[in-house]
Amino acid sequence: MDTTIFSIVQPEMQQPCQPVTQFDEQLARDIAMLHEAMKTHQESALAAIQLGIPKQIVAIDITDEQTRRQQFVLINPVIVGYSEDTALFKEQCPSLPDETIETTRAVAVKVKYQDPQGRHQQLEAEGYLAVFLQHTLDHLHGRSPASYLSPLKKQRVLTRLKKQLKK
Repeated sequence: MDTTIFSIVQPEMQQPCQPVTQFDEQLARDIAMLHEAMKTHQESALAAIQLGIPKQIVAIDITDEQTRRQQFVLINPVIVGYSEDTALFKEQCPSLPDETIETTRAVAVKVKYQDPQGRHQQLEAEGYLAVFLQHTLDHLHGRSPASYLSPLKKQRVLTRLKKQLKK
């Protein structure tokens, strides 16, 4: 199972993902691949597109501020509400190696999604989980933390990443 994580400079990462319409064995394999990649690369959250799977699938496995383990697989997730309160967060991303980018994010969000069986769900999240959701769902729309940088800073980051890929 290839669990290579794509860089944001790869064209696949800049395209919107397609909604999942079939809740079948292929979806189960895609989810298993996400979990395997998270384990292999010691990541807390991944979008399927980061593995080259252009579907609206996100897996999250974090420990929140209250040391509670939060595990989710979200299919076709949509943020339907943002808190008015925001904060500055330092974000890292396996698709943006060796970079830490400051982004302003809502401190709480409400997300509607489907679970792996296709059932409709809703999640209200705050703190780390809210940030992980916003960050990871950005990938489903061809965005990354670099999207929040000024044009000059973004160009510098992309140039560095392209050089790393050539090595």
